Amino acid sequence: MKFESACRPVIGSQSSLSKARVLTVGGANIEHGYTIDGELEPDAKYSTPPRPRLAGGSSVNHACRLLAMGIGVHPVLPLAREDPLSQTIVSALDESEGMGGARYRRRRLQIRGPGLKTPYTTIIRQGSSRAALNEFSPDLMKRFRIHGAQHLEDLERTARPPDVVMIGHVHADRARPAPGQMGFGGAITNDFLTAPRLVSARKFVNFGPAQYRLGTRRWERLLKKHVTVFQLDIGEIRTFCADAELEHLSLEAILDWFRPRCTVVITLERFGAIGQLKGARQAVAAWPYLLENVRDSTGAGDAMGAGIVASMLTRDFGDERESLTTRIDRFADALAFGRVCGAYACTTVGGANGCPTLEDLARFERRERLHLRDGGMTRDVSSHELFLIDRAFDR
Repeated sequence: MKFESACRPVIGSQSSLSKARVLTVGGANIEHGYTIDGELEPDAKYSTPPRPRLAGGSSVNHACRLLAMGIGVHPVLPLAREDPLSQTIVSALDESEGMGGARYRRRRLQIRGPGLKTPYTTIIRQGSSRAALNEFSPDLMKRFRIHGAQHLEDLERTARPPDVVMIGHVHADRARPAPGQMGFGGAITNDFLTAPRLVSARKFVNFGPAQYRLGTRRWERLLKKHVTVFQLDIGEIRTFCADAELEHLSLEAILDWFRPRCTVVITLERFGAIGQLKGARQAVAAWPYLLENVRDSTGAGDAMGAGIVASMLTRDFGDERESLTTRIDRFADALAFGRVCGAYACTTVGGANGCPTLEDLARFERRERLHLRDGGMTRDVSSHELFLIDRAFDR
């Protein structure tokens, strides 16, 4: 069968990508990772060689991936100016800017305030699995909502709003905990989804646990009115839909729930996805790459989201004036390119480290195809295929 490159349409639209701008809202973390051989045992001591501190967090991952592809970004980050470790994230943004030639907005990049600390994440990798321990400051969480409001005020004075808003994991949006603790219950995400200045921008949402654990009742109205694409992995979306009163938390039932509300992307491991365009009765599958050397899956979902947004900027699948067939084809192309980006991210360590240019992605796609490790695309997934995926991911 003839090889159809998912990268070629995006590469062919580089001139339009260079004029686009994406607002990225979400996490910024300093990541320190450890790899454990064998099973992690209680009371055991492990020795590891020194590991570098890397930049991570959803907004940083989105921003770095887009910059390396030549797309300008406006990052909104919980980045503490007085914390010297914050320079790790600034350096990652600078490196990606140099790779793709696009620019990122530096005004209000960091939050001022004595004693504030940028979130710190310790990642423990064991084979292809990982666990993350997140440390974040309640003071920084409180300041982040003020910081976001200042960015929204700045946008009111800009000549042109961003083309796409990407919202990732906002730690401060966790459910309101006990008195004296911090949590905004989704208010920061709500601010960016409903901001009048951003009404014309397409919204791509890839929630973290602080947000998706709030459930469908918190987000249903906003999904239907303000969200263009909603992305979670298969385990996360089952948690999200637990309060949706579905008879079964099957993929078929979840897709039925999303059909009248927004386009949904459900990611699978290593690294594929099931997607459904809003209003369409057919699901599209980007089957996982059979990667031999997975180094780290950290940030793979963010990389896939960045790829889908890059494709959206070249060939929009949300314009309802177009035929449904055309829009489904464009959505499938976006999912195919996002799959390449997510799979590439599994071959590097860290969510924002070693971000590829469009040419790097094209070479990777060609190499994996030649090695017959590409499961390909299906533009009309059957109920039986959805059932088999449910069984494979029944955890």
